[in-house]
Amino acid sequence: MHFEYICDVKASDLWKMAMTRTYRSLLGIVNIVFTVAMILLTIRFWGTANDMGRVLLIIGVILFPVIQPLAVYGRSVRQLEDMPRNMELAFDDSGVHVSANGKREDIRWKKIRNAIKRGDMIVVMSDDSHGYMLTNRVLGEDKDAFYDFLCRKIRG
Repeated sequence: MHFEYICDVKASDLWKMAMTRTYRSLLGIVNIVFTVAMILLTIRFWGTANDMGRVLLIIGVILFPVIQPLAVYGRSVRQLEDMPRNMELAFDDSGVHVSANGKREDIRWKKIRNAIKRGDMIVVMSDDSHGYMLTNRVLGEDKDAFYDFLCRKIRG
């Protein structure tokens, strides 16, 4: 089989992945507990707090539900600027073939660590911290067949 795609990663895709990873971890639980605690503290101390105290309470309440997602989105935009444009990925029996900016790299299947299927994307991990993101926009109707192909090749 042969699959060929042109990566179309957007900042919102990177943002979704980062936020999902955060809120599926212990850090997400800490964020939620902190936010609930700040809401309760704000309700309890709003009447007795001075202006500076109220500002700090409001910042504490919006830190994780508003400020953190905006900061993660900003980081996603900066990360996207460093990524090559129009990266072509081809998958066949011999491995993964990556072409971008006039350069080509061939990666054998034994070097591919994993394929992660999410609701809106598939991430092909080339090592523990790097991978290639293919969104549903790019995959179209081939998503399930492509994922099955990846699993067969990676798991041998």
